[in-house]
Amino acid sequence: MADGLRIKKVKVIESTGKIKIDYQMLHGESQDEMSGIFPEEAAPEFYTAFERLIIPAVNILEMKSLKYADTRIKPYGVTFNYSKDGTMGAIINCKLSLPEAGTEVVINTPMRKCAPDDSEEAPGKYFTESAAKYLWQLESETRKYLSGKRNQLSLFGGNGEPLEADQQQDEADELADQQQEDVDGAAAMPPEVAASNVTDISQYAAQR
Repeated sequence: MADGLRIKKVKVIESTGKIKIDYQMLHGESQDEMSGIFPEEAAPEFYTAFERLIIPAVNILEMKSLKYADTRIKPYGVTFNYSKDGTMGAIINCKLSLPEAGTEVVINTPMRKCAPDDSEEAPGKYFTESAAKYLWQLESETRKYLSGKRNQLSLFGGNGEPLEADQQQDEADELADQQQEDVDGAAAMPPEVAASNVTDISQYAAQR
């Protein structure tokens, strides 16, 4: 197993706006379980990734016939699971609005996995291609958040030193140019490959 970072669970705590992330630091055959609650606001792409999970969640929960389902379902968390070959599976945690009752209830999708490359998609068993793409995008944005990306700005450079204001603006401009590339390339990105593109955050995690 390659060294790197693996996201296990990410959740936005609506009452406080904080972000809770459970993850693993991979070191060869060993791994360290890490968890943190972060008060800083994430980049807009992070929240957009959650919004893009609305339609997949509605479809998986078979709520397409529910009136205004796409406005009543709100994904707020994802629990990731990985098989030995790196295939990603996930549970999408959602809140369902009950307008007449004036409240919300928590509802989770069943576990689904990304479809193998050599098999046909099976309804009820695998994620659609678009759902898998959006989940990988959220996973990628969560990695960026852990590596220091906040509200389109990078707090740390490659050497771990804080960036100057003009460097932060350069980072924001680069992120804007890369947004579409991240979406297009997200669907088939295994954790080990993605981990190689993320700054080692162990030095920051130790300070949390």
